[in-house]
Amino acid sequence: MVNGLRRALAVVAMVMLVFPLAAAPAGASSPAVDVLVYTGTEPGQWEHASTSASVELLEMHGRRFGFSVTATADPAVFTADGLADYDVVLWVNNTGSTLDSAQRVAFEEWIGAGGGFVGVHAAARAEPDWPYFGRLVGAVPVTDETEPVTGQPITVNTGHPSTNDMPVEWNDFSDQWYRFDRDPAVGEQVSVLATIDVGDGERPLAWCQPFEGGRSWYTALGHSADAYQNGEFMKMLRGGIWWAAGMTTPLLVQTHDAAPGWPYIVSFLAWIASIAIGGTLAVVRLNSREALI
Repeated sequence: MVNGLRRALAVVAMVMLVFPLAAAPAGASSPAVDVLVYTGTEPGQWEHASTSASVELLEMHGRRFGFSVTATADPAVFTADGLADYDVVLWVNNTGSTLDSAQRVAFEEWIGAGGGFVGVHAAARAEPDWPYFGRLVGAVPVTDETEPVTGQPITVNTGHPSTNDMPVEWNDFSDQWYRFDRDPAVGEQVSVLATIDVGDGERPLAWCQPFEGGRSWYTALGHSADAYQNGEFMKMLRGGIWWAAGMTTPLLVQTHDAAPGWPYIVSFLAWIASIAIGGTLAVVRLNSREALI
């Protein structure tokens, strides 16, 4: 072990001498879409254990697919200046009321100026005393958050840009299947993107709409942490982000840089060191989470 550590340190020192200014690969480009992930929840309301996993996987996919992710639970960001740098605001598993009246006005104005909203699962329960938000999402769940997670086949509308690379029948997914207070499809411009039939009729699982100058995309999926490990779910979520941002070009794919969110040279040196120690296993551990995409 000591000899391995000495080898690692020697290799790192040599690399730093040869490549003192090493940076991210030339193939890595700047993000095309900037996403604010909002995780705020009213104190005392249901808090999802999956929130941290959702943020981590969104950050990882953003590095690979051309969007930056800034996550916060602080509603203070909802000002004209605070929202100005973002193309999409993604609400994930929020419950209860977290924005004051001024923050709500700022968000409405941001949407009206062309902003894109993405809502995930319990985000449809957020701001229950704010009619605007209910219209933005499109429907409110009447299912309790204690409902069990079960597996069911999902039917996907692959005719929409956000889901056109999804399978028509999606069978390997488990979640909590919301029922809603109304059918979001009654809206003239609403596109239903995914449905499920659990024996009581067809339930919508995802839909989108142009909304008062901006765009709204929502999925009822994403209750548990396992959802964010599912490649098809993350593919759908990436498509929703891209569509909500108003992008008409295909998703970017960073073929050279899906590295963790620290300076590239650190990741590179860690990789070299793990090889020098003799650890194929270390390399696998370093990169295993990045391979989920």
